[in-house]
Amino acid sequence: MLVPSSRPSPYHVVFVLGESLLIGVAVALAVLLRVGDPGELFTWKYSWHRIVLVPIVLQATFFYFDLYNFRVAKPFIWTFSRLLTAVAVGNMGLTVIYYIMPRLFLGRGVMVWSFFLVITLVTLWRWGYGWALHQRLLSTKVLLLGQGAIADAILEELTKRTDNVHNLVCILDAGPSQKELATKADKNPINLMPLWGKLLRADYHKEFEDIYSLVRYYGANLVVVAMEEKRGAMPMNDLLHCRMQGVLIKSGEDFFESIAGRILADHVTAGALIFSAQGFTTGGIRAYAKRLFDISVSSVGLLLSLPLALATALAIRMESKGPVLYSQERTGYQGKPFTIYKFRSMVTDAEKASGPVWAQEEDPRITKVGRFIRKTRLDEIPQLWNVLIGTMSFVGPRPERPHFVEELQKDLPFYAERHNVKPGITGWAQICYPYGSSKQAAMEKLNYDLYYIKHFGLSMDITILFQTIKILLFGGGGR
Repeated sequence: MLVPSSRPSPYHVVFVLGESLLIGVAVALAVLLRVGDPGELFTWKYSWHRIVLVPIVLQATFFYFDLYNFRVAKPFIWTFSRLLTAVAVGNMGLTVIYYIMPRLFLGRGVMVWSFFLVITLVTLWRWGYGWALHQRLLSTKVLLLGQGAIADAILEELTKRTDNVHNLVCILDAGPSQKELATKADKNPINLMPLWGKLLRADYHKEFEDIYSLVRYYGANLVVVAMEEKRGAMPMNDLLHCRMQGVLIKSGEDFFESIAGRILADHVTAGALIFSAQGFTTGGIRAYAKRLFDISVSSVGLLLSLPLALATALAIRMESKGPVLYSQERTGYQGKPFTIYKFRSMVTDAEKASGPVWAQEEDPRITKVGRFIRKTRLDEIPQLWNVLIGTMSFVGPRPERPHFVEELQKDLPFYAERHNVKPGITGWAQICYPYGSSKQAAMEKLNYDLYYIKHFGLSMDITILFQTIKILLFGGGGR
């Protein structure tokens, strides 16, 4: 599953800003080619705010056409065709803006020239960035120390990604599973070393006195400590020496969290969460900003969705007997029960005979209208009322039924911690993981929910909101 980044790397920020600058340059060149006078760039007709509008609109379409998702390599023809489509759609969006605000219009000739120049410059820019990533020119060199579940997860995450800005140069004290994973990284081979006390010996019999000498040999900028058993086994003096020499040291849990956007609940300890340097800040301005965001978005959402809500209610009433709205008890903030509202998508009394059960793929209880409103998320519209009155937030972990909460809290570690923030209509788990109706799926979603609880804030909520809109437009997510 592709995971959008809540904390983009500096390389990705530079990439987006560089691409924005190139689009602006393309428009400026289009003006020069059209009018032939550089002085025109400083007139009101072609002033900077009119040129800046173009990269803003085009990069918004790039985002929604998945052109800022680099985690899986795409064939050149896919990227180029998607780029053509995105620029064409972006130009249609600009046409609408120019129709509403004609004073911003740059002229038909400029728009035609800018279309071809943007395609050319952006294609070259993306090719150059991909080449630099492949050559490991844009990377932090990492030495991984230890073996076990966290170390395996780090190695798997780093080897499967194409937007990787971390170059794993050496694994020290590698286990059997890591050796197997490392052999698959044939494009960028990873050196494996055993750890014998303080003597580190490579296959070519070069000796190293300590970990720092190994760090210097590989030019590593970061040491990630992912030892499963740390007590009495961690080379503290070696790591202290590395730190004193300016080498950054990170725990395996923190490093995995930063690259994967999730916390491995079944492999992390309570101590790792307690002593985590950052995160789990819930009070003060952050809480007020989140509530203000919820009130604003839900109020606007209720007004804008009113025609869709009326049409949905009419369709439900015409297809089957029973109430239009469906209410159900869910577990909310601090474990307190509340009533959630949705448009009814199943037959009336769907669980009368079976009792509470997970929703399934092609569930026979779902009506034809219900299948459509679930796919388009129209059934979620009444939950905007829950957000407005404060029993839910717009963004947060999805609320579960008390029956299932009781079961999951027994089987899944830290599951009760989900209730330390308000439940949401959409959430980090919903945009990062496909719908699942099992305890295993609940475990995977818990990993993302814990990450959200640790790092949530207004900027992350806005990121999730935009990603949710993208899913609504292009598909994905839950039933």
